[in-house]
Amino acid sequence: MQTDRADSRLFALQSTKSDVAGCRLGMTNNWGSPSGFTYTLNFVKSGEEDRTDERIDLESGATLFVERKALWVGEGGLLGATVDIDDKFNLIVNSKSDEPQRGSAGLTADEVARRAATNTDEER
Repeated sequence: MQTDRADSRLFALQSTKSDVAGCRLGMTNNWGSPSGFTYTLNFVKSGEEDRTDERIDLESGATLFVERKALWVGEGGLLGATVDIDDKFNLIVNSKSDEPQRGSAGLTADEVARRAATNTDEER
């Protein structure tokens, strides 16, 4: 999820160039940081979109592409996190809430495990 401020700043960034399809939120190794990686934000030129990226069309009209591995790196990566951009255009990623992350079926990992165990017990 991105903040309204990030949405408007991404739109402002993309408005500075005519040949961009959007901005890409990615990651790079940074062994000096506590997590071992750093998030990056770069322009994506029109025609150079990566099909493996997650595409998010924002309310402002800006487009954010999220690198697939950035979604999963660390303890769940960007899933459930909030992305913001400050007044100096620094990227701010706030970790996700304490709520369990739900998969595409709307189940937490614990719920899936419980259901799997119940189904196995019933089959015996």
